[in-house]
Amino acid sequence: MYKDWFKLRKLPFRLRPDPEFLFLDSEAGPALEALRAAVTGGHGLLCLLGEPGTGKTTLLHALAREYQGAMPVARIQQPNLTAAELLEALCEQFGLAPPADGVSLPATRLAGFMVEEARQGRTVLVLVDEAHRAPGHMLRALVELATRASAALIVLAGEPELSKSLAALETQGFPVSLTGTLRLPRLNQAQVSGYLDYRLNVAGNNGRALFEADTLVEIMRYTGGTPQLINVLCDSAMNYAEAHSTQRVGIVEIRDAVQELKWVEFSARQTQAGLATDAGSSGNQRSPRPAVTPELEVLKSGRRLRRFTLKPGKLVVGRGEDAGLRLDSQVVSRRHCQLITTADQTFVEDLGSTNGILVNGQKRRMHQLMPDDKIVIGDHTLIYHES
Repeated sequence: MYKDWFKLRKLPFRLRPDPEFLFLDSEAGPALEALRAAVTGGHGLLCLLGEPGTGKTTLLHALAREYQGAMPVARIQQPNLTAAELLEALCEQFGLAPPADGVSLPATRLAGFMVEEARQGRTVLVLVDEAHRAPGHMLRALVELATRASAALIVLAGEPELSKSLAALETQGFPVSLTGTLRLPRLNQAQVSGYLDYRLNVAGNNGRALFEADTLVEIMRYTGGTPQLINVLCDSAMNYAEAHSTQRVGIVEIRDAVQELKWVEFSARQTQAGLATDAGSSGNQRSPRPAVTPELEVLKSGRRLRRFTLKPGKLVVGRGEDAGLRLDSQVVSRRHCQLITTADQTFVEDLGSTNGILVNGQKRRMHQLMPDDKIVIGDHTLIYHES
């Protein structure tokens, strides 16, 4: 692992959200300050918008860690809940157990809790990730909660289409009153340089220049300044630097990483996405590639257990009860790895497991999955498909 090769204390480019690595010398800094001001200011409904991979989840992690213990904080990371499931989940996170007679409804318990918190002068913080995927009934429940509960501040973090979903509620005669909308854009080239330096120094780099100056242009070319993509590309490039026995990442390592990831330039990705949108909305037949559905096949000792569709977002794989995909094996860690699925790609990342993961027979820490890639975790094999 290149961490030892570069004498780092931590891996600098993990996909796992970590507030310690939150780069504030970008729009994330003002966004965090605005969120803090909203928490201080009281209740309401606030939107945090950004394209995939721009750092919304990390910002929510930072906000939750900052206020955990000072006020009640709930985090909703499953945007496909029903309204009843949402209220029950909030009650559970706030520790509002149903009474012995079982008569009290979640909405009633939650309302009473909010009233008491308001009376005590405390804000209740509700953070909703991937809110653009929330169905209309769940958004309505959140809007109602923000409107009626004088103690609640609800932050909806999601992609730009979240604005359209909220506007749709307005057209249906359901008023949505936002206290503010924050936007988290991609990084520009100067910010990318600072982003690399910051993450490397947090990881224990001590100010060494590990990336050649001319690599910044290539990094921007293939990532568009998207932090998630920067992490994937730079992680792979540092692995290549170790393989090449060099103490700095240069153009050769970046291009080797791009080739391994099978990436096209970021502008081409955007063009393809635009063409696909046009094809779906106006009948234009110029679609660059057919729509695909990512799927995962799970085998144990060669015997097929299940096959299912990967939904956009994160799926934790492990032995623990909190894992989204549970693998019953003693050689599997409680939180072994995670699959991160976006609109057009899926990554697998080891979460510091004891035995690691093998992708197509090679030990990997992070890897962008391609059709028929095989992830081996002990006696389990996960096969990635696109249908």
